[in-house]
Amino acid sequence: MYRRLSQMAVAARLPLSRPAALACAQRGVFADKVRAGVVLKVDKRYYRVVANTRSQKGQNAASFNIKLTEVGSGRKKEVTAGQGHDFEEVRAERVRLLFSGFDDDDYACFVFPEHAADAGKEVNIPGDSLPLVQQQFLACGMPVDLLHIMPDEDSADADKDIWAEVVMPSSYVYTVEKINLKGLYKMASLVECDGSVSVNDQIQLGEKIKVIVKPDGTASFGGRA
Repeated sequence: MYRRLSQMAVAARLPLSRPAALACAQRGVFADKVRAGVVLKVDKRYYRVVANTRSQKGQNAASFNIKLTEVGSGRKKEVTAGQGHDFEEVRAERVRLLFSGFDDDDYACFVFPEHAADAGKEVNIPGDSLPLVQQQFLACGMPVDLLHIMPDEDSADADKDIWAEVVMPSSYVYTVEKINLKGLYKMASLVECDGSVSVNDQIQLGEKIKVIVKPDGTASFGGRA
């Protein structure tokens, strides 16, 4: 796996702002108030709400079908609850950090930018827990958003902050290091990462190219930068 740890000078060159918390809600939220995007603790696991639909039962009673995705693993779960069922909503925020490389233990390392209150603080996530496109195309100095879950102070996991769901830019600029032929395709290997993409015949060594990172987990050539 590609390894290169950036210096804090990289962070200094990229002035980034830290977004406000997505949710700092109270512990309890009734089933009818659960909204897509919030993070719930269900059966001692953390889930992001995908959707909440109401189904009528009888004249006055209602139940809610809540679709969930487990934070980190992406496993799907559905729960059905009455209107008065109380879920535990956890404090969560999106934080913008800078990728600084993979260490010798294959952990992906992210640091807070220089201007941030936690400047220099490092967050480490197991590299093999990241989607393949991220393992291949994360580049040092790249700004990324991470989901930060802060367990309640009175919980057993109060001292275990959780970091997950890395979101990369939809496109990024890389430098062509090598060009090889793979069948009928001209493949460019990149200086800043382990990834490679098919490029057109006009692209030469050392050129800057744009790579499009797609939601379906693939990456493609986006032309000269």
